[in-house]
Amino acid sequence: MNVSFKFLISVLILSLTLISEGSAQTPKSREIKMGILDIQRVMQKSLMAKDIARQIDTKRRKFRDEIKKEEEALRKANDELQKQRVILSPEAFAEEARKFRVKTTTLQKKVQLRNQEFIQLRSGANRALQAAIQKALTQITKRHSYNLVLRYSPQAILVRPDYLDISDIVLEQLNKNIKKYQIPSAAPKTGK
Repeated sequence: MNVSFKFLISVLILSLTLISEGSAQTPKSREIKMGILDIQRVMQKSLMAKDIARQIDTKRRKFRDEIKKEEEALRKANDELQKQRVILSPEAFAEEARKFRVKTTTLQKKVQLRNQEFIQLRSGANRALQAAIQKALTQITKRHSYNLVLRYSPQAILVRPDYLDISDIVLEQLNKNIKKYQIPSAAPKTGK
């Protein structure tokens, strides 16, 4: 039993020696160069994101003005209809009221469709922005040899040292790559 115990100890010492020699000769490719990217900050501060927001806001204001005009026309039509109530026969008034309801429903559908279009425009622009951020991130990781980049989230990363934060250099690269993005005049039609 004494011989087997000595044999076991010598195998254990030999194993530890081999393991420590192997870890001392770690290849350079196994070194970790880490960065942390705050995507929300990059998305908020990028020139592309600001251009997208400006274009969508312009489209939204133009549409809002258009809808205000149509709503005003409907209000006037409703006032006129109420004035004609005493003049028109009940059947004629009912027909005019039906026509008014059709116009109101048409306007409501137009607003709903336009809101869906704005959602699609925003979604498409966000996908383009995320792809542009990914491209900028890839360029930065290759240029600076990062092999591990974590996405910043206050719930997941409690402490974020400044020297690990690569958000500013990714933002700089993104702004260099793309300053403007042209939103399509209309959202692409899906499924119809």
